[in-house]
Amino acid sequence: MNRKHHRLLASVATIALSTSAASAAFAQDTQQTAASQSVSLEEVVVTAQRREENLQKTALAVSAVTGDTLTRSSVTQATDLTRLVPAIQIAPAAAFTQIYLRGVGTFGANAFAEQGVAFNLDGVYLSRPAAPAGLFYDLERIEVLKGPQGTLYGRNATGGAVNVITAKPKLGETGGNLSAEYGNYAATKASGAVNVPIGETAALRVSGQYAKHDGYFSDGYDDEDTKAVRAQLRFQPDGPIDVLLSADYADVGGKGSGGAIMPLVDGDARLGPSDPRVLAAYLARTPTAPVPQLIAKDDGYQDNRFKGVSATINADLGFAKLTIIPAWRKTDLDFRSYASSFLIDITEASEQRSLEARLGGSTDRLNWVVGAYGFSEDVDADQLFDQASNASYIRSKLKTRSLAAFGQATWSLSDQLRVTGGLRYTKDNKKQDSYSENRPFVGFAPPVGPTFTPIILVVPTTAATDVDFKKATWKAGLEYDLAERSLLYANVATGFKSGVLFAASGKNYSQPEMLTAYTIGSKNRFLDNRLQLNVETFYWDYKDQQISHLGAVQVATTPGGPIYGPLFTTENAGKAAIYGAEADVMFQATANDLVTANLQYLHAQYDDLKYQAYSTTGAAPAVGCAVALTSQTGTSAAAKIYNVDCSGRPVVNAPRYVINLGYEHRFPLSNGARIVFGVDTRLEGSRYLSTDYLADGRQGSYRMSNARASYETEDGRYVFTGFVNNIEDEVVFANSLQSPVKSGTVYNQVRPPRTYGVRVSAKF
Repeated sequence: MNRKHHRLLASVATIALSTSAASAAFAQDTQQTAASQSVSLEEVVVTAQRREENLQKTALAVSAVTGDTLTRSSVTQATDLTRLVPAIQIAPAAAFTQIYLRGVGTFGANAFAEQGVAFNLDGVYLSRPAAPAGLFYDLERIEVLKGPQGTLYGRNATGGAVNVITAKPKLGETGGNLSAEYGNYAATKASGAVNVPIGETAALRVSGQYAKHDGYFSDGYDDEDTKAVRAQLRFQPDGPIDVLLSADYADVGGKGSGGAIMPLVDGDARLGPSDPRVLAAYLARTPTAPVPQLIAKDDGYQDNRFKGVSATINADLGFAKLTIIPAWRKTDLDFRSYASSFLIDITEASEQRSLEARLGGSTDRLNWVVGAYGFSEDVDADQLFDQASNASYIRSKLKTRSLAAFGQATWSLSDQLRVTGGLRYTKDNKKQDSYSENRPFVGFAPPVGPTFTPIILVVPTTAATDVDFKKATWKAGLEYDLAERSLLYANVATGFKSGVLFAASGKNYSQPEMLTAYTIGSKNRFLDNRLQLNVETFYWDYKDQQISHLGAVQVATTPGGPIYGPLFTTENAGKAAIYGAEADVMFQATANDLVTANLQYLHAQYDDLKYQAYSTTGAAPAVGCAVALTSQTGTSAAAKIYNVDCSGRPVVNAPRYVINLGYEHRFPLSNGARIVFGVDTRLEGSRYLSTDYLADGRQGSYRMSNARASYETEDGRYVFTGFVNNIEDEVVFANSLQSPVKSGTVYNQVRPPRTYGVRVSAKF
């Protein structure tokens, strides 16, 4: 770190120390005035450190969203989480999901991609970028952990982790819940769960979800059609054993995501890729006919299926607790999309198996956990990316094998001061057996005119890879209790993500990326547990970030030298500096008034970002960075390859500021029931959505607000709610991709428009 960043951390550390130091005195001074108040903030229990503990006692940068909050916010898919957590950006990419946390994530949208932010379901890592589908129902909470987490988790990742924790079966209880919702765009959503005891030592919980709405785009794209079910069986016989068996299935259909040509045609209307007005605008862009043109159709679809089985076995050994988690998951993708200005047609079958074993214990002064992890995945994929005047077809068999050992311990030096250390060793092996074709347009067959018969060259490539990636990572931390409800902590952690493969005949994998995260934070409760103030400052040193984009890769070798073609590839981006601060405030002003605020300031910039761009026409690529022509040879006579230097540009999907504000008021009624009114808003700074750095690929600053009003019966069993999301009907871009063959033509995917509806919930 340079001096400026040292000064930043030192300054915020001083603020955190001052805040925490003042908290003891502040809490003592206000204890008497608040003693008469019976109102207090709820305690949230998390398992981010592999043990149950109060969120306010967890010396980690972690945000938690409860299951009730997810229901109230109509969250049914991963992309909806962006509204709730300031640090995260989640975007659709055809049938895939891209997760960014403070600018760290994966742009990839193909079978080779692997998330930079780990996604875990009940402790099981889900490897596929499409995996976070059909899971968001009957949840206890979602935890978002910021920064590397490898010393406690089975699968490591650089940016952090999203932990989805489902509601578990309860012994000796019969009950359940049901929620039904209807809104505009013919939105129909329903979810529910039933809990049934089986004797005194077992219980079964079955839950499900149905979510459907019409497309937000004019041609029906950006719809939803999800059906999912989950069954969990828990055994807790007399003795030290507790077993949870879980199985889930999801079917995700519909037309899939859509994209709008930029600038948005017809004002703010959401004109989909096959809309006649979009097609006319696309066909008018250079190169025009008779050069072959892609005609987007309304025949896009997705027929994706997900199923998984896992077990969580806990055994109390007396001196420690043993946890074993075997898991199996199958993902079958079949979809066609035009959201990115060209045809994406993919069938993919993946099967993953994992086994995690942890042993953890505690004494008066020591908390510790050690673990081992094994992971294997096999992927068979057929992928076609067709732009008419250029196409790529890839048929791949991919294998990943990973082994890891990890451990972490926290030692109490005194009743107030604790020190933490952790270590992890990872060995990944990745293999591919791929066949690909680059299909460039190279001219017309004679005679030319009045008819034009295009010549499409086929350049075949075989790619075979067998490569190992090894790395030891670590964590060190310090935490101090300045008062009963005031915690000060600091830690340093390193993260590692192994290289990514791609289908080239030459070098066909990237190098690993690495991140070192420095964090100083403070968690506090004041006013007799009515006011929460958590602050955190961070500095992330991000090296060799993996940048996925359409670039130049070697597809053939000739006596005159290598031939390069356009393919979605992954390159290492050099170095980025990411630093900032986050504050979380909750104030239970009265028994009926709750105010929340979450603010993040983020400075994220590439110190070094260089990559290669492929131009099918030979013209300089349309990018907001310096370019230089190379002497490399493309697959057609017109094609040229350029070096692109974007050093000094901001990290993508990293807005300078995000502010989430919320207010909830309860109106008690004479019959014991209540009316609850809630409103929240998100203010977000501008950000680029891709490393092209084009004006059309930039989301400006915006505000997006939501409101709801509910009638709750006295016993809380029934809730009737009316809601509206995105009150401003703001057009907010979620993703951006430039046409590979029409330089400067950009298609953006868009977050949902204004939606509104009613919801009825019941507990029994």
